Amino acid sequence: MQIVIVGGGDVGYQLAKDLKNKKLKIVVVDKDPATARLLGDSLDLAFVAGNGANLDVLEKAGIRSAQILIAVTESDEVNIIACMIAKTFGVRHTVARVRDPESAGSIDVDTRGLTQTQLQIDLIISPKKTAAQEIAKRVLFPDATEVEEYADGRVMHMAVNVASNAELVDRPLRDLGLPKDFLIAGIRRKDGTFLMPGGRDRLGEGDKVYLVGKSEIMNKAARFFHRTDTGIERVVILGGAEIGFSVASLLEANKQKSFFIKLIEKDEERVDLLNRSLGRTLVVQGDGTDLCYFNEEEIAEADVLVVATGDDRINVVASLLGRKLGVKKVITEITRIRYAPLYRSLEVGDTVNPHLSTAAKILRYSRRGDVLSLSLLQDEVAETMEWVLPPTAAVVGKKIAAAGLPHGLLVGTIVRGSKVIIPDGDTRLEADDHLILFSTPEVSARMERYFT
Repeated sequence: MQIVIVGGGDVGYQLAKDLKNKKLKIVVVDKDPATARLLGDSLDLAFVAGNGANLDVLEKAGIRSAQILIAVTESDEVNIIACMIAKTFGVRHTVARVRDPESAGSIDVDTRGLTQTQLQIDLIISPKKTAAQEIAKRVLFPDATEVEEYADGRVMHMAVNVASNAELVDRPLRDLGLPKDFLIAGIRRKDGTFLMPGGRDRLGEGDKVYLVGKSEIMNKAARFFHRTDTGIERVVILGGAEIGFSVASLLEANKQKSFFIKLIEKDEERVDLLNRSLGRTLVVQGDGTDLCYFNEEEIAEADVLVVATGDDRINVVASLLGRKLGVKKVITEITRIRYAPLYRSLEVGDTVNPHLSTAAKILRYSRRGDVLSLSLLQDEVAETMEWVLPPTAAVVGKKIAAAGLPHGLLVGTIVRGSKVIIPDGDTRLEADDHLILFSTPEVSARMERYFT
């Protein structure tokens, strides 16, 4: 399969790196010759220097034989035009990153009907809206560091850090007596090593545990490892730009829980607009990085602090202040992917990167049509995906233990009709099952032989 990526910035680089690991043919296009060459050389990929909205440039990139075009430049217009040109050459899937959804007309960035018929784009993604959705999930599931939903919200994958006082530390997993509605799909040790555990493996303090199971039990499941129930009532958001506004809107729309939401924004005109646009959020004007202002506005009493000013330096300072003042959970917007290890060492709290969230959402278009969704774990040690099992797949009718699945591949959950099944080795796979799979990068490229 050949994929053309237009744009060699953070999102383009991340996509190229992840897709190359899946043994796909990648060509990168960037208007800056130095960027194109650097990215091509560092990842050992073909590259073309030029405007991705130019027909001749796309032809040099091999658009006539490509199955997917992904346009992720800084220009919405270039991304849209590149996709439209690609469709005239019969490219099957086109994906555009659109920073300002207004550039594509009055459309919902999460739907596909209008984009296909009028703009010939199969998927339009707004990085800021995608990041806001990720942050909202972290607020709704506060004990988790990563959350992803599958099967129309019935199944969830979640990452949780093991607390030092958790009773299950240093005990074999088979002796923990955990509920049957979820399972431990993976463990990332403090030293960075990753494993898909067996019954004899043990958890250590500070391990990151990846859980897969029924959505309604996942908050309860997280407490087995995190130990404390992080009750969330008060949410403070620093930054009233698109991410902050979208987070407040999503939390206001949630029907399961009612939050007290305070949003702090520096710009007076923006404050007026936010007050007109939000119904239940208290919007105030102020500088969220001023420690005196923190005390004055009682931000320290917040249960969750969301920092999304658009400036990494301000975000880091505000997050560190929030943690110093004892806020239960801090969620920080980070825009630079390559600085992520540094931010983790500063312990600024949970981080959400719009570029990485966008790249993870786009990844599903590197797969066949049987894949409904795919997510790259934050630490890039594994990925989860929802896969529809066709009747002709080699594993249909076989028990999981007898299906010959490789080490590094786990069937975490099966959605069969109205049932959500947490499988074991004796569970038999059936046609049209929705499988939630958990796999290491080395194995994911070989999945087709089992599931297509």
